[in-house]
Amino acid sequence: MTSIAPVVIRRSTVSEWEALKALRLRALESDPLAFGSTLAEELAFDERRWRDRAVNGAESATTRQWVAADPSGQLVGSIVVALVEENAFVFGMWVAPESRGRGIAGRLLDVGLEWAHSAFPGSPVKLDVNPKQVAAVRLYLSRGFRRSGPDRPLGHSPPEVRYEMTLA
Repeated sequence: MTSIAPVVIRRSTVSEWEALKALRLRALESDPLAFGSTLAEELAFDERRWRDRAVNGAESATTRQWVAADPSGQLVGSIVVALVEENAFVFGMWVAPESRGRGIAGRLLDVGLEWAHSAFPGSPVKLDVNPKQVAAVRLYLSRGFRRSGPDRPLGHSPPEVRYEMTLA
């Protein structure tokens, strides 16, 4: 039996903006219906925008980004949690296909939820999900999220939809 080396879940850093960019672009290429943006849109971002995202995820008081890093330091997953209009929102949740099925997404989500509850006590935690992302929906349900909004168009890929889930 082969053992799989564990990943480390940690807050992202400003200095790894290029690795964060590569991870995000890989996510958009791998799972285009899981996000509200497209690979083409984000390929057009300039360096300043990528650097600003890294600063925001690493240093903001109202936004945090966590990454999953393998033993070599390669980023294999990410999640962002941010306060938006009195609600904590989960964004950009993704784990690389070769790292799935190992509990990494659950660990990322748990870290993000723990921070949301401590940073914004009493604020609802929400997210949008494409129902075709079955594993993601299953994970969110397992953590207590429930559907709380109607189907809405996934703007860049009609007729695909997304709907809101709120932590019960």
